[in-house]
Amino acid sequence: MTLSLLLMGCPDEGALCSEGQTRCGDTCVDLSSTSSHCGACGVVCSSTEVCVEGGCQCRSGATSCGGECVVTASDPAHCGGCAGEGGTACAPDQVCEQGQCKAACSLATSERCDRSCVDLDTDAFHCGACGNVCADSRSCRGGTCTYDVIAACFNTGQVVGIQAGPDVKGPSVAVGTSPQTVARMQDVLLVLDASMRLRQARLSDYGELPAWNVTGLVPNHLLVREPYVFVLNSTSNTLQVLRRDGEPAGGTGPRFPNGIPLTDVGSVNFGANTNPYGFVLDGSDVYVTLLGNLQTDASAGGKVARVSVADPTAPTLTNTFQLPTGEALKPFPGRTTAPSPAGIAVHQGRVYAALGNLDLRDYSVGGPGFLARIDPATGAVEPIELGTGCLNPFWLVPVGERLLVSCGGAGVYDRNFNLIDVQGTGLVLLGTDGRVVASLALRCPAGTSCPLPSAGRFSVVGSRAYVGDNNAGRVFVVEVVGDSLVERRGLGPGAEPPILACPRSRGPSLVGDVVAIP
Repeated sequence: MTLSLLLMGCPDEGALCSEGQTRCGDTCVDLSSTSSHCGACGVVCSSTEVCVEGGCQCRSGATSCGGECVVTASDPAHCGGCAGEGGTACAPDQVCEQGQCKAACSLATSERCDRSCVDLDTDAFHCGACGNVCADSRSCRGGTCTYDVIAACFNTGQVVGIQAGPDVKGPSVAVGTSPQTVARMQDVLLVLDASMRLRQARLSDYGELPAWNVTGLVPNHLLVREPYVFVLNSTSNTLQVLRRDGEPAGGTGPRFPNGIPLTDVGSVNFGANTNPYGFVLDGSDVYVTLLGNLQTDASAGGKVARVSVADPTAPTLTNTFQLPTGEALKPFPGRTTAPSPAGIAVHQGRVYAALGNLDLRDYSVGGPGFLARIDPATGAVEPIELGTGCLNPFWLVPVGERLLVSCGGAGVYDRNFNLIDVQGTGLVLLGTDGRVVASLALRCPAGTSCPLPSAGRFSVVGSRAYVGDNNAGRVFVVEVVGDSLVERRGLGPGAEPPILACPRSRGPSLVGDVVAIP
C-alpha cells in the first residue's frame, strides 16, 4: 500500500517558513530558486537569469556573451549568437528575428518590441506584452507566465512549479494546508486541498486569492473542462460539479483578479464505502475508479463507474464494470486479494485502470501488478499482467501510442509512516499492442543511504514523464524513447539527481500530484 493511500484524510499542519523557506523581511521565500532572493535575501538575478540551487545562471533561451546572459534569437546586439563569435550586431535600423538581422519583423506571429521581433504568446522575456519577463523559471503559454509542470506538496502545504525540458524548479509557495492536486482554469490555479477546500491562486506567482469553495470529505482528484470543474471526493463518495459564473476582465491585466466565482451545479453519489479515487473525462462520459473502503467494506469497490456528463448539471451514473478478482489476479501463496483500483486513463478507445492487488487483511501487496482493460462498447474487461517487477500499479498516462504506468511498490512503513523497505517500484511501458515493452526500477544506488523511492502520480510533457515520489518529496524525470525508458533525473547510473520539489526536514513528504499545465 502506498503512503498516498495511507495519508488520505490525514493532513499536516505545516509551519510557515519551516520547510525549504527563509524569511526575507516579511515574506517567506525559497532561496534555492527565487530569482529575487537567490541564495540569500536581496540577491537578485537579472531578467535573463534564473536561480538554480541558490545561484544565478542563464535561463533557458539565453546565452552567456561576455559575462552577460542575452537572448540571441531576438537581441540585435547579439543576433544569432554572441557578436564576434558567430553572431551579428545588427545595424541601427535593423531588428533581430529568430537569430537573423532584418529590416522589419516578417513573421505573422512576431510583434516588434524595440528592435526585437518576438511572439508574445510564447516568449518568456516578452510574455503577453513587450518587456513582461516571466519570473524565475516560468514559461510563457498563451501570453501568460506559468510553469509547465506543477507539483502539489501534501505534507508541506506548498505548490512548486517546474520548467519542462531544462527541468528547473521554481520557488515553493504556500497554498492551503495539504494540497492534493491542482488544475488550471483561465489565469487561475485551482488547488484541491485536504481541508475540504477548493482554493485558488494566481497562475503567475501562486499568490492565494480570496475565492474558494467547499468540497466533500477527502477531495482527491480534480479536472477542468470549461466552464466546469469536476472534483472527486473519496470519503464522501461523490463526483462534484462546479460551474464558472462570470466572464474574464478585459484588458492586459488579470482575467480574474479576485479569483473565479464557482457555483455547485451537480453531483453524483456512488454509494457508501465506494471511495472513488481517480477519474478521466472522455467525451460526454466520466470513468471513475472505485477503490472501496479498505478499512471497513472493500466489497463496495473493485469497480469502474461510468457517469454521463452530457448535461454536467445532472451527472448520471450509467453503469459499472466489475474488475478482475480472485485467481484472475494470481495472488501470492497464502494471500487473498482485491483489485483496489487507483489511476485510470482512456487510450486508443479503451479504458485502463491500475489494480493495486492488495491483501485486505493488512493492506499490503498480495500479488503481481495488473491493469484492467475495458471495452466501453461491449463491457468486456481483460486483465493485463505487469509482473512482479511492478507491484501496486498506481497511475497511468498515455504517451503517444504507448501507455506509461507508475508502480508504487510493496512498501513497509513504521508507525510514523516512514518507508523502511520497498520492492517493485518504478515504471512500466506498454507498447502499441498493449503489452509491456519496457520497465524501469527506481532504487537507491547500492551502498547508499538514499531515502527510499515510491513512484506515485505523474504527468507527461512531450516524451518526458514527471513522476512524484510518495516518500521523500522528489520528482523523477523519465523519458520515453521508442519502446524504452531513459531515466533523466533520478537515482540510476548516468541520471542527474531527482528534482527535490517538496523538501521536509522530518517525516515523509508526499508529492500529492504532478500536473502538466496546458
